Amino acid sequence: MLFGLIGLVLLVGLPLVYDRYPAARQFPVTAALPESFSDLSLRHDDASRVAADRLARQLPAADTGSVFTGVYGDSHGKRVTIFGVTGWRLNPGGDVQAQLDRVSSEFGLGDIQSYDVGEAGVHESCGVGRSGGAAVVVCAWADHGSLATVLLTRRSRSDSADLVARLHGAVLTPAA
Repeated sequence: MLFGLIGLVLLVGLPLVYDRYPAARQFPVTAALPESFSDLSLRHDDASRVAADRLARQLPAADTGSVFTGVYGDSHGKRVTIFGVTGWRLNPGGDVQAQLDRVSSEFGLGDIQSYDVGEAGVHESCGVGRSGGAAVVVCAWADHGSLATVLLTRRSRSDSADLVARLHGAVLTPAA
């Protein structure tokens, strides 16, 4: 009878915990950049890798998690650079703000706005700045298992926020 009760608690309790507590869904997680996403293709040239790796060194706690970096582009010159790290995050909302504060001076970020991505525990904010004389949107996301920064060119802030929310779902896979 005791084993039956324990089995029932596990059978009902674990899915309930998974559903009610975002951290249970978001950690641990693995990250893998898809070869293509939306209208973009992952670039494999040396210059793109060097640029993404340089930005990834700015990530906090990059030595405790798995780092992912990449540069996407399309035939119209739009570019999306992503750099992030997986690993436990206690305060995702605070981590997003801290990351944007960290890169703010480099890109002259202003008018930072938060966006609801429709998933509990996931935080995303985007600001507008400049890089190399061109306008750039810089977004950051964090959840309990990852933190990433995404630089987007030739897109509005709202289009960028939507793309980053979809990229979050495409890049991350909950560990089994």
